[in-house]
Amino acid sequence: MDNVETKPKLPKVPEKALEALKEGIQSVLDSKDWSGFLNAIRQIHDYSFNNRLLIMLGQSKRGWPFSPLVAGKTKWDTKFKRTIKKEEFGKPIWIIAPVLIDKTDADGRPLVKSDGSTEKVPIRFRGVRVYDHHQTEGESIPEPDTSAMMQQLDSTVSDQVMAGLLEVAKKRQVEVQQDVSAVEMGNALGRCWFQNAGRASKIEIKSDLNLATAVSVMAHELGHAILHNRDEYQEHDSSSIKELEAESVAYLVCSHYGVDLGGRSFQYIVHHGVASDDVVADLLKSGDRIFRAYEEIVTIADKSLTSAL
Repeated sequence: MDNVETKPKLPKVPEKALEALKEGIQSVLDSKDWSGFLNAIRQIHDYSFNNRLLIMLGQSKRGWPFSPLVAGKTKWDTKFKRTIKKEEFGKPIWIIAPVLIDKTDADGRPLVKSDGSTEKVPIRFRGVRVYDHHQTEGESIPEPDTSAMMQQLDSTVSDQVMAGLLEVAKKRQVEVQQDVSAVEMGNALGRCWFQNAGRASKIEIKSDLNLATAVSVMAHELGHAILHNRDEYQEHDSSSIKELEAESVAYLVCSHYGVDLGGRSFQYIVHHGVASDDVVADLLKSGDRIFRAYEEIVTIADKSLTSAL
């Protein structure tokens, strides 16, 4: 038999951590509030979707309200001048992180990326201790900086937000048509076309939508454009994980800019009811993808908004 080179598999998440993640997802399914869950964990920065879920679960088990004020011991010491309480040191919130090593070529030499850093590959996962602010003492904790959230927009939205979303499409070389007739669109408010070697090439938005609706549709279609390819988009339906991903991206982007989506409850995911292995696998995979797309969109759009001021 010929030797066939296979893509190395990522290390498995430790069983104990996987069980905790499953428990966290079950709590989301029980609450039937996927949108509320997304809106809460978007406040935690610098952690993966899985770790945001573990942090939320850890806080809930201890009876603490959800808070983004979580950090490792060193960060509490150096950045916030706070120490872990003696009685709390042995009670961390456990999250997971990959152990990375240098990626090497056939001669064993480290591979260097264009920015000069060394490429890394994960070999296994390890547990990492973080602590909620309730477990610390010391100097006062500064209020979190929410200046970028633009919550003052409330139920209205600036046309500069749409301009920012258009800038995201431009950077991805995706054409946008905002005035497509109702006859051409049928029942759809928006469509994403994949004609660039399977990648997104064009987004169409139905004409005569009010600005807030157009922004939400644009964010949804950008979710498809960033996350999916032609085959995935054509084969999905309104109850598929692909639609959940795109709508979740739209929800997060709109929440970031204060656009009220009217309490959408994502019934097409919570109807599962039980965190089976398939549902857990789908949501863990989707969660990180959703937040990566959301962060790409708002990072580019926020820069566009700032430059317009």
